[in-house]
Amino acid sequence: MYLEDLADQHLAWATRLAHRWQIGARLQDHGGVQLHQGALPIPAPFMNTMIRLDPTLAAADALAEARKFFGGHSSPFAPITFSRSDADLAALLQAQGFQLQADLAVMVADRPMQAPALAAPWHLELFEGRQCKPGEPHATLPGFVDCCAEAYASLGLPAFMTPHFFGQAAAVTCPEVSLVLARTGDASPAAVAMVLHTGEMAGLYWVATREAARGQGLAAACTVAATNLALERGARAVALQASPMGDPVYRRLGWRETGRIQRWSS
Repeated sequence: MYLEDLADQHLAWATRLAHRWQIGARLQDHGGVQLHQGALPIPAPFMNTMIRLDPTLAAADALAEARKFFGGHSSPFAPITFSRSDADLAALLQAQGFQLQADLAVMVADRPMQAPALAAPWHLELFEGRQCKPGEPHATLPGFVDCCAEAYASLGLPAFMTPHFFGQAAAVTCPEVSLVLARTGDASPAAVAMVLHTGEMAGLYWVATREAARGQGLAAACTVAATNLALERGARAVALQASPMGDPVYRRLGWRETGRIQRWSS
């Protein structure tokens, strides 16, 4: 079960990085629960979240600590539960009137994948934070953020939110981050993916394709390139939380489901 545990835990690792990228973010990461307050007062992934790190911590105690951190019942936040360890917490949240926002597959890939062919004139561009000077924003980041903002807006995440996830641009240029971008020439990227190099288990996040460029295999190509890079750099496996749109694509590429993750809204 070790690989499955690492896959579930990776969202907490990703949050530890993401909180450094948001202006004014706060992180409490002890006592068996991780609490993250982001740049906007909106219950969303990487923005205002609660993750129970220790499944032996009583659900009521974890929720009470979250309400204390976020300022009581009037401040919205998004508790995260995992199907393999958080049945008691999920039941409590439902009883307390929390609304289920999303139920997503946690997936892993632990072997290199065959890269899909891209039709001309598309090509992939790789950015590795470890190759840049610390603290210097990279020229690829604005295009990456813009692509994510447009792509996720069509899936329900308001476009104004996305730049707030990356408000501290210099902090994104770090050794743990690599980006893959699909573009034509030097145009703004039409599809992107981010991989976080966090040791034995890496993580795939922010896979996005602009609406007008969908159906050409661009996101799949970015996903495979990012996954293979993480494995080449020594990760035992790569984890992700699959959106409904991405779920069938990941399965076709060879990812396998290890559990479910639920996101709730207060």
